[in-house]
Amino acid sequence: MEKNYKDTLLINQTSFDMKADLKTKEPNIQKEWKEKNIYKKKIELSKNKPTFVLHDGPPYANGNIHVGHALNKILKDFIVRWKNQTGFNSPYIMGWDTHGLPIETAITKTGVDRKAMSPVDFRNLCKEYALQQVANQSEQFRRLGIFTDYDCKYITLTDDFELSELKLFSKMVEKNLVYRDLKPIYWSPSSESALAEAEIEYAEVKSPTIFVACPVLENPELQNTCFVIWTTTPWTMPSNQLIALGKELDYVLVKPENDERQFIVARELMESVAEQIGWENLNVIKTFKGTDLTNIKYQHPWYEEKAGFTVIGHHVTSEAGTGLVHIAGGFGEDDFEIVKNNGLKAFAPIDDQGKFDVTVKDSRLEGIFYEDANKIIGMTLQEKGLLLKLKFVKHSYPHDWRTKKPVIYRATHQWFVGLFDVKTEIDNAIVDNVKTNPEWSKERLRNIIKDRNDWTISRQRLWGVPIIAFFDKEKQPQISKEIVDYAIEVIAQKGTNSWFELPADEFLPEQFKGLGWVKETDILDVWFDSGSSNLAIEQNFNLRRPFDVYLEGNDQYRGWFNSSMINSVIYDGKPAYKQLITHGMTNDEKGKKMSKSIGNTIDPLEIANDLGADILRLWVFSTDFTDDQRIGQEILKQVSESYRKIRNTIRFMLSNLVDFDPKKDYQEQLTDVDKFALNNLTVFKEKYFNAMENYSFNSGFKLVNNYVANDLSSFYLDFIKDIIYVEAENSVRRRQVQTVMYEQLWVLLDVLKPVLIHTVEEAYQHIQNIEKVESIHLLDLREQKFAQSEDFNSKWKAVLDLRDDVNEALEKARNEKIIKKGFEAVVSLEVKKEFDFIKQFEDLNQILIVNSINFSEPKEEIKSKVANVSVELKQGLKCQRCWAIFDELKEDICQRCFDVIN
Repeated sequence: MEKNYKDTLLINQTSFDMKADLKTKEPNIQKEWKEKNIYKKKIELSKNKPTFVLHDGPPYANGNIHVGHALNKILKDFIVRWKNQTGFNSPYIMGWDTHGLPIETAITKTGVDRKAMSPVDFRNLCKEYALQQVANQSEQFRRLGIFTDYDCKYITLTDDFELSELKLFSKMVEKNLVYRDLKPIYWSPSSESALAEAEIEYAEVKSPTIFVACPVLENPELQNTCFVIWTTTPWTMPSNQLIALGKELDYVLVKPENDERQFIVARELMESVAEQIGWENLNVIKTFKGTDLTNIKYQHPWYEEKAGFTVIGHHVTSEAGTGLVHIAGGFGEDDFEIVKNNGLKAFAPIDDQGKFDVTVKDSRLEGIFYEDANKIIGMTLQEKGLLLKLKFVKHSYPHDWRTKKPVIYRATHQWFVGLFDVKTEIDNAIVDNVKTNPEWSKERLRNIIKDRNDWTISRQRLWGVPIIAFFDKEKQPQISKEIVDYAIEVIAQKGTNSWFELPADEFLPEQFKGLGWVKETDILDVWFDSGSSNLAIEQNFNLRRPFDVYLEGNDQYRGWFNSSMINSVIYDGKPAYKQLITHGMTNDEKGKKMSKSIGNTIDPLEIANDLGADILRLWVFSTDFTDDQRIGQEILKQVSESYRKIRNTIRFMLSNLVDFDPKKDYQEQLTDVDKFALNNLTVFKEKYFNAMENYSFNSGFKLVNNYVANDLSSFYLDFIKDIIYVEAENSVRRRQVQTVMYEQLWVLLDVLKPVLIHTVEEAYQHIQNIEKVESIHLLDLREQKFAQSEDFNSKWKAVLDLRDDVNEALEKARNEKIIKKGFEAVVSLEVKKEFDFIKQFEDLNQILIVNSINFSEPKEEIKSKVANVSVELKQGLKCQRCWAIFDELKEDICQRCFDVIN
C-alpha cells in the first residue's frame, strides 16, 4: 500500500495572508503607528544625522483632498521616508494656506452677510472654517499614510506665522521696495479683488469689436475728417483720453465713395479697414508720417463737451486695427503709461464689482455692469453716426483662475513690491544655488522672474494678514520701518484681529498719534502668505534655509516657487530652496482633465477605502510624475496585479522562512548559484538606490517588477522549491537557500518601505525568529553588499542564456506531448565551444529544473544563444515523495528522500 509522503515535505505556512484586504488592515496599522508615535521615534533616532528637509507647499484649506493632492503628498512621502532610512534626519512638516477669497466665499455661502457684522466676527468665522478644513484634510492625508507628526504643522493663520510674514514686510519697507500707486492691474469683478499674474488664466471669448470715427476739431487742413479707431472693448469708450499713432508708420487721408466724410488710417491697414467697414472706391488724398499728425484735437466719441488729442504711442503697430489706438488710461498698462507721460490722470469710472460708478457722470451707464454697457455704447455711437462697423470676434482673454470669469485691466490704488532693483540678485541666487528637475524648468523660473518688475501685494479682502500702512488727513500713504515695526510689536501682543478693531493711534509711535491718521484696510496677497513659509519654518521650527527640496505641480512657477524665492532673497539674500522638482497634472484614463461637471473625477479616499492606500501609492510610484498622469479603473487594475505579484512573492518567502533562525541557521558558505542570486540582489539594490536618489520613481517601479518576475519568481525561487520542500529541515543546502531567501526578503522590504508602507509593516511583523523593533519604519536600509567578480557574473549570465534555450526546447516538447513537466525531461546539450565551462557547473539539472543533462559534441551549427537542445522523456520510476523519475527506487521513494525520512 502506498504511503502518504506529503506530510514529510516541508511545506510551511505563514500567517501573512494571501488576501491583502488592505482596506481593513491599513487603518489598524495606522492606529498602531499613531499610538506608538513611530514618526517621532524615527526622527529622535536620526537626530544626530545630517538634516534633509523637503518643505511642504501649503494646499489651500478648502474642501476634501482630490487625486492631485494625493499624487503630490505621496511623492513627497516617498522622498521623506527614503531619506529617513538612508542616513538622514528628514523631518516633514505639513502646511496649509488659510487666508483669502475662497474661504470668505465659503462663509458667505452659508448665508453670512460680511457687511452686516464686525470685521473681527467675520474673521473669526473664517478662522474657524479654515481650521475645520485643515483638520479634515489632515485626517485624509493620514489615511494615505503620510509620514509626519499630525500635531505639528504650519498654518498661515497662526500668530507665529503671521509675525514672520510681517517681519518680512518690514524688511521690504526698510529696503524701500514697498510703494502705493495708481496702476492698471488685473481686476476680477467676480472676486472683487486685484489679482496677480499667477492668478490669471486665458480662455477664448466672443467679443464685440467696433470701428469708431472721431471727428477732427479746429484743424482747417483736415475739415470733415475723422480719425478711425478700433477696439475689442467698446465699454472703455467713455474712458477714451487720447489717440495714439505709430512713430514710424505712414498714414493716409482717404475718401470713400459711399461716405461724405474723410478718414485717417494707417496706410498698411487701409485695404483691410476698407473691406471690414465696407468703404467703396477709396480715393487716397494725402499721405502723412505719424509724427505729422500729433497734437491734433478730436471730438470725444462719448462726451459732447470733451476733446482728446493725438500722441505717439510706443506700442502702436500695423498688425491689426487701424493703426490709430484708442487710449483709455484707466484700463490698460500701455495706455496708463502714455496718459501719465502726457500729463493726464487715468480715468477709470468702474467700481469693484465691475459696474460704472458716479464718476462716469452719465445716468445711462451708472450702475451698469461693464459687459452689459457694450450694447448701450454701440447703439449710442450708431445714433451719433460714429459707429462705422460692429462685428464679433473670438479671441483669447484673461480670466480669474478661481471663478473662471473674465477680468479687466483697471487702474486702482494698490500696494506693490518693486522688483526691478532686486531682480538681478534673485536671478543670481537661482543660477548659483538651484537645481531643477526637469533641468529645462530652471530657465522657465528665471524668465518668469525676469519678466516681473513689480508684484501687486494688496487684496481688497478682510480675511488675511493686514498691510501695515496708514493714510494722513490728506489721504497720503504713510509707511516707514519705524511705523511698521511699532505696529508689529502691538500686533505681537494683541493679535492680528486687533488691527481690524482698534483705532489707528493704538498702532502708531507717540509722535504720530492724534494726527487723524487712518489704517489701510487691504490685506496681503495669499501668495505673499505662502511665499513667506520658508521664513516661518526657519524661525518657528528651527530648520535652516535654503531647504533641500520643493516639490509641487508645474503650475507653481508663477505661484509658490516664484513668491518663495522673491521673499527669501529679499529677506536675507538666501534662496528658499536648493532643488525644485515639478509634477504634472492628473487626468482621467483617456487623458482628459478631471472635472466635476464632466463627472470624471476620482476620489483618492475611495480608492484607499476600496483597494487600499498602498495601491494608490503604487500607482503614484509607477507614473512618470514629471509629465501629466492618467488614472482610472483599468490602470488601477494593472497596478493591483503588480501588487498581487509582489505580495505573493513576499508570502512565499515568509512561508519558507518560518523555521529559519538567522542567528543560528544563517550560512556564510554558499554555493555559486546562491552567490549569483545575491550578486543580482546587490545590483538591483544599487540601481534602485540611484533611481530613488534621482527621484526617478517609475524607474524604481520597473526595477522592482523585473526583480520579482525575473530574478526571483522565474529563477531562484523557482528551482529552490525542490530543495526547501524536499531536503531535510536542517540540511546545509536547505539552510543555504533560506539564507539567500532571507536576504531577498529584506531587499524587497527595504525597497518597498517608502512605497507599500502598510504591506511591508504587515510582512515585517510576520517574520519569525528575529528580534523586532516596534515598526519596520524605525529601521534604516540593510547593508547588502554581495557583489561578485565580472568573470563570475559573465559565466552565470551564460547559464541564464542556456536556461532560455532549454525552456524554449521544453515548451516545444510539451506542445508535442513528449513530456508533461520539465522535471521529467532528459536534456541533451551541444554547447558552443566558448561556453564549455558550463559543463563543470554543479546541480545544473536542479537549476534548470530538468531530470538530467547529457553533454555531447556539436554535430551541426548552433543557432541558439548557448546550446542546441534536444529533449526526451525520462523512462523510469517516479518517486512518490519528490515526484522525480529514477532508474530505481528504495521502497517507493528515491535514495535522497529515503535518507531524509530516515
